[in-house]
Amino acid sequence: MISYALLLGFCVFRPVVLQLLYKDEEDVRMNQCPFKEVILPAHVTNLQKHKWNLMLVTWKYGGVTMYSFNGESGAHKNNGTRFGLQNLKNEDIQSGDVSLHFLERPPNGGYTCETTELSTEGSKTVEMAYKEEQLFKASSGIIAILTLLAVVNTFEVIFFVKCLHLKCRSVFCAYFFVGIGIVLIIAGLNMFQTGNSWNLLQKAGLVVAVCLPLLFFLISDVLFGCKIKDHRFRMGWFCCCVSQIVSWIIAIVGAIMCMQDCPPNPTSEIVLIVGLLLHTIIEIADICCCSYCCWLKHKEDCSVTMANATSNSNKAIECEPLSTKS
Repeated sequence: MISYALLLGFCVFRPVVLQLLYKDEEDVRMNQCPFKEVILPAHVTNLQKHKWNLMLVTWKYGGVTMYSFNGESGAHKNNGTRFGLQNLKNEDIQSGDVSLHFLERPPNGGYTCETTELSTEGSKTVEMAYKEEQLFKASSGIIAILTLLAVVNTFEVIFFVKCLHLKCRSVFCAYFFVGIGIVLIIAGLNMFQTGNSWNLLQKAGLVVAVCLPLLFFLISDVLFGCKIKDHRFRMGWFCCCVSQIVSWIIAIVGAIMCMQDCPPNPTSEIVLIVGLLLHTIIEIADICCCSYCCWLKHKEDCSVTMANATSNSNKAIECEPLSTKS
């Protein structure tokens, strides 16, 4: 009877640990910029031995082991070094702190922590996500200006060919460079609008959509100008080309400034927009200059035609009495 009572008391009052429990902590929501160290919290609250050599720790992402620690062998297996994943410290493990630390930007999703102490184990899933935010405040303005720039350059090429009646290899080369510039703008804007983070792909899209097309548009203008012999137009064309180079440099400086900061500084966005806007205005001014020169040429041609017609009529009048006398 006494033995049964002792056995019952042992079963009732013996501390039985069926599962390791974790501290209740919120999921991780990170700002896109400025980037800070990402910590996925996981704290075991009911360890019994508090010895790291009796523990196993495994972190999984998408069912694949990203990090594991084997206390028996003391081995750390780290498959997340590309995200700057840091190894856990032994003293933190035996105190129950098995949180993951990332120095680089880890991917979104659920991370599962599995901890074992002797034969007792437990698991916890931490959701990591980035806040939805518009990092590039002036993105809509840049997209609108680049779209307008592509339309203006397309119209400029067609106008130059129709107005100046240019037909040569340089014209076809100019068509080619403008076409390449428009394709780069479309591709670059597609890359620029990918995702919400200010990552390498978006930075590359900014370079592709801004720096390269402006250079190709400048080359097309140079090819057109080299085939024009009117000195008045050539002077205006030269001023436009110099101005385009200056605006191109301003746009490049603005793009570089934007790529260096996360999120991009408002000042750098303004510099970029000013460069693009100046380039667009200069392209429009180039078309206006060409239109004016065409109008002058047409006016001169009309004056010459009228002068020739008047001269011919005068000659006809002078010759008429002679024919009568004969």
